Amino acid sequence: MQILARYIASAYFRNLVLANLGLTLLFFFQSLITQINEFSLAQKVIMNLYDLPGMWVMVAPPAVLMATVLTLSSLSKTNELVACYSIGIGIRQIVSVIFPIVFVFSCISLVMQDRILPAFNGKKSVFYWREIKKRQDFFLDPKQEKIWYRSNRYIYHLRNFDPVKGRILGIGVYEFDDAFNLKGEMQAEEAIYSGDFWELRNGRKTVFDASTGFPVTESFSKRELRIKETPKDFKMIEREVDRLRIKDLLRFIQSNRASGIDSKGLEVKLQSRFSLSFIPMIMFLLAIPFAISRGREGRMGRDLTIAFAITFFYWLSYSIAISLGQNGALPPAVAAWSPSVIFGFLALYLLRRLKV
Repeated sequence: MQILARYIASAYFRNLVLANLGLTLLFFFQSLITQINEFSLAQKVIMNLYDLPGMWVMVAPPAVLMATVLTLSSLSKTNELVACYSIGIGIRQIVSVIFPIVFVFSCISLVMQDRILPAFNGKKSVFYWREIKKRQDFFLDPKQEKIWYRSNRYIYHLRNFDPVKGRILGIGVYEFDDAFNLKGEMQAEEAIYSGDFWELRNGRKTVFDASTGFPVTESFSKRELRIKETPKDFKMIEREVDRLRIKDLLRFIQSNRASGIDSKGLEVKLQSRFSLSFIPMIMFLLAIPFAISRGREGRMGRDLTIAFAITFFYWLSYSIAISLGQNGALPPAVAAWSPSVIFGFLALYLLRRLKV
């Protein structure tokens, strides 16, 4: 059994690597084509290289499905499954050899989402704003208590930003001269955008005297802040959460909750990182019935077509559920996990019909 297990495991691992590599390259070149009029060729290549780990994670589920169908169908077509059955080794034992590989593969996907993707997304963001948009002064760190936004002669420190209401809860504004010497700073509990300017509420302003250098501070209940940035600019903070690790994203969500900000969209992002890593195991279970049902009849192509059709509906339902969760129509956990639960039961039903 050990020799047979090594044989099956090596065949599956080879197919999994080839499937994942092939789908990732396909995703890479498809992304290059869709951006043909948006960036220069060099910019497109660099942006997509930063996206490679994310592409790997996205194609992991269909790669598992493809590797499962190819491996089991090949064993069935060459009568190797029949030989296994004849010596008392059923499909359960064969699946038990492959499943640990899929489980480790899913764990690697989760680790990549937590450790590798945030770093690559951070580098991609810096490249996009500084090299493509030519915003050399741009810097944004959305970690808890570290939301910094730099633009021209101002540096902003935001405690929280409410993207729904377009307001800032807790803001510090630091103004510098051309030599980057601090001229003054303002702190306010809240900032509301009126359409032409930001209205700071309940704060204080400190100005450094030009001759003596001593600070002069005054309090205010309301004060205008006229800067070019609008709520649309600060909404970039929500997109930058892809740079956060899971623990940092959790703290960011807790910080928003404490400030009374609707964080359902961020909670869905958090839950989806876990559910996305779980999908390869569901794909593995779904592929088994199609891989062993008609392999000897030379219908591997049809089996792959049916399996990928199920994958399409899986991703469609997953995308719809995530959208509903971000809009608040579904709880975050339900939005992220319900497609996996539904298709997981479908996989178990199909396996039971085959008496696996």
